[in-house]
Amino acid sequence: MSMEGRERPPIASASPPTTHVELFRLVLLVLLVSQMFVHYDAHPKVFVHINLYLLVNLALIVLAVLPWRRAPTLLWLLAWPLGALMRWDWGTRFTRSDVYWATTQAVQFLLHGQNPYTHVPTLVYKYQPEAVNYPTYSYFPGALFAEIPFYLLGNVRLGLIVAEMGTALLLYLFARPRMGVWPARCLVAFWLLFLRGFQVPLRLGIIDPLLLFWIALAVYLYGQGKVLGSALAVAMVMATKQYGVIFALPLGILLLRPLVTQVWERRRSRARGGITFAGIPREVWLPPLAGMLLAAAVVLPLACLSPNAFLDATILNHSRETPRPMLGTPQWNESIAAQLVALGWLGIGAATVVARVASVAVLLWAAGMTVVRTRDLGSALRWSAVLGVVLFAFSGAEVQFFYWRLPVLLFALYTIAHWPGQSTGRDAMTHPYA
Repeated sequence: MSMEGRERPPIASASPPTTHVELFRLVLLVLLVSQMFVHYDAHPKVFVHINLYLLVNLALIVLAVLPWRRAPTLLWLLAWPLGALMRWDWGTRFTRSDVYWATTQAVQFLLHGQNPYTHVPTLVYKYQPEAVNYPTYSYFPGALFAEIPFYLLGNVRLGLIVAEMGTALLLYLFARPRMGVWPARCLVAFWLLFLRGFQVPLRLGIIDPLLLFWIALAVYLYGQGKVLGSALAVAMVMATKQYGVIFALPLGILLLRPLVTQVWERRRSRARGGITFAGIPREVWLPPLAGMLLAAAVVLPLACLSPNAFLDATILNHSRETPRPMLGTPQWNESIAAQLVALGWLGIGAATVVARVASVAVLLWAAGMTVVRTRDLGSALRWSAVLGVVLFAFSGAEVQFFYWRLPVLLFALYTIAHWPGQSTGRDAMTHPYA
């Protein structure tokens, strides 16, 4: 019989679980080798434990390709202590960072009953004598309250390390029932081991890890149907850093929409047009109310102590920023306007005007689309990511490179929420009373 008359046997293919495990191996291999690139030609003063890093990397690279059935599970278990140790290394070494010393002294002011928005952080000048006219603490006070236990332990950056690891855990808990075990582990491995994503923020004492943790917590709790807890986490996002609004706006709309809908329906159903809150379930009005009260309780006491100083430190100070190269290097300011200035295509003044006009137009469009399109958790996360990208890309202020972790996290959470396939009965992509 000729070959044409025979039925060809089906081509063997790996089962999905096996494919996912091998993908995890590949992800770990890429991450570990990329760390070898980071360490290449690095000065020992920068990478104090460079030889230990290289030794551990080499051992894990061998494990990643070893044809041993239990190797992927062992790699997954080792990724957690490795991620924690790298963060500990970068978060505990000495730093002259103005942000670190300003945050440290702001917590100190708070514990001594002083207003961090009216007292100048003198420790900045001690460790950076070249600093001139350094402002007071310039972010919302939520991070200061969260950092108090770690200040008492001797290093506020310990709080950032805990927040980083907590975000990784929340990502895994949110992703596993939706993506499956090994795809979720691939995603979390990036968060744990992508060294360039966290080394500089931890060294400098940037508070962004706290912001990202509150975002991950809010999304995880909402996905579990715990709307009240999610609303409280959203409040902490808003009370931690100014650009937390790009997440708080879509999630706030998601929390408020059921209340607005029920109030509107009750008004239409009444002949005289009166508005009543009677009969509206507590689960509808309590989360947004509790969230607003918590945000107000964190921010307003310090804001009311000296409204002008608070406004100048948190709003006006940042509004005076321009798209100039930071620290003498254009890559520290990663917006479109800053790159146009660095290329010499626009002057700082012209770039500032163009960026502000463009950012207002784009942000108004994005905010309008957010209001109209936000219907469930997935759409809220998608428009949060859009808001983050357009805010940073078109900004006329200073956009430091680690700001971009925020839209990356938001889009990762959106991808998880819309992942096809596996889900559990606990999933709550929409408000239970929507």
